[in-house]
Amino acid sequence: MFIIRVLDIREMQFIEPLIQQIPINDVIEALLYAAGTVLSAILVALSISAYRRSGLKKLQYAVIAFSLFCGFLIYENLENLFGIDNPYTDIIIPSMGLAILVFFFIAVIKKGVIDKKLFYNQ
Repeated sequence: MFIIRVLDIREMQFIEPLIQQIPINDVIEALLYAAGTVLSAILVALSISAYRRSGLKKLQYAVIAFSLFCGFLIYENLENLFGIDNPYTDIIIPSMGLAILVFFFIAVIKKGVIDKKLFYNQ
């Protein structure tokens, strides 16, 4: 019992200064980026699986958009963690967001065009 208590005190003496040095906002931001990255990676895997099963061409745009979003979040997380200050960052980040929106827009439009063709052919 005493040994366990000593180990806990030693661990707290090591961890406590680290926790106090990092502002809580930065910890929450890093956790949100990590959760978003994991979720987008899962969405990439699910959309690839759905594309392989169904063969729908419109899912290719969703795969590309989810992949871009995953890359976007990874880049943002690395930028926040390591303080990457690249002059191209101001160009890359907005263009990735625009590309994500364009690919989702194309996926939605493709669906509408396919539905109209099927409706009018009947």
